Amino acid sequence: MSDKNFITSREQKILFVMLGIGVTGFAAGLYTNDPRLWPSFLLNAFFFLTLALGAAVFVSINHVANAGWGTAIRRVPEAMMSYLPLGALAMLALFFGRDTLYEGLRSFFGYNGKPMVFKNAYLSTPFFFSRMAVFLGLWVLLAWLIKRESRRQDVDGDLGHTSKSRKYAAIFLAVFALTFTFASFDWLMSIEPLFYSTIYAFYTISGLLLAGFAAITILVILLRRRGFLPEVNENHLHNLGKLVFGFSTFWAYIWLCQYLLIYYANLPEETIYYIRRMQTPGWKALFFLNIFLNWLIPFALLLSRGAKRSEGWLLLACGIVLVGHWIDLYVMIFPALEHSALIGLVDVAIVIGFASLFLQSFLAGLRKAALLPKRDPYLAESLWQEPREAPDPLA
Repeated sequence: MSDKNFITSREQKILFVMLGIGVTGFAAGLYTNDPRLWPSFLLNAFFFLTLALGAAVFVSINHVANAGWGTAIRRVPEAMMSYLPLGALAMLALFFGRDTLYEGLRSFFGYNGKPMVFKNAYLSTPFFFSRMAVFLGLWVLLAWLIKRESRRQDVDGDLGHTSKSRKYAAIFLAVFALTFTFASFDWLMSIEPLFYSTIYAFYTISGLLLAGFAAITILVILLRRRGFLPEVNENHLHNLGKLVFGFSTFWAYIWLCQYLLIYYANLPEETIYYIRRMQTPGWKALFFLNIFLNWLIPFALLLSRGAKRSEGWLLLACGIVLVGHWIDLYVMIFPALEHSALIGLVDVAIVIGFASLFLQSFLAGLRKAALLPKRDPYLAESLWQEPREAPDPLA
């Protein structure tokens, strides 16, 4: 394999077959009018979009913080960001499944005989999908600007690109924090139009960060095992492991905060969320499995320093996290629409298809630039990770 052939021709064919399975499953769902089709489409469109957004957040935080350690692996999350345009189109396609997913878009809300003007306007179809298009457009644009400066620096080595990247990253983080908050309310919470939680956006953001960092870790390790990224060492893996370890605990903290706040307040419009997931047959097991997959198991696996520096342990822990994130979204979406907890063939086909789209866009993005940003001023710091081995600058 050359530097631009990250997978074999056989593996490329497998990705095309996976895409075919996804398209076939989607077509079958449309033909049979499967009620699980659009919920499954939303689940997987949102799941893979969060991986790309998590990568964008990772790159942006490193730019804004002037962090050098991640420079050697930066092209991996930048390549993951290549999925954002496809992810945006997938989310916009939900327009055709809006009647299945969003009861609030076809409902009229009132209180004490008076219309709730703001809520009715907010959950109107034109405004709902206009907001979606604006959010997605901003994310795609800002991610593209960040990547553009990174690749231009490969050509001319101008330090001005680092400054521009930092500026665009700061704008992205501010825009992302605001827009993803509303996106969480719109795309997920409004599936249950009478339910509300003020901590809901923090919960979805914590899941996005955890899954995004886990996906970066897996892809870095897989590339390293194939002979790419030889500059990446155990210290880089250790830093990634600490991020996954820390954000799994952060996710658990937000999960517990939301649960306890709703439990103590005991308001019907809030408790319905947990009643549906804990008292509906089949969902209770997945509800509690979610905690094990997103926190308890990764926490136990990565507790030691050695595990955070081990490719095998990191792959296991991060793989479990990605499954946990998918289950988390599954539990957030399907019970609200009164579907069975049993995963169907259409669900499996669609996740396979989306996985193929994500991986192919990732590989295409990876081929568009050198794996190592050799003219980045922070590269030397990234390639050297142990302070005790640092050369004395005054010597």
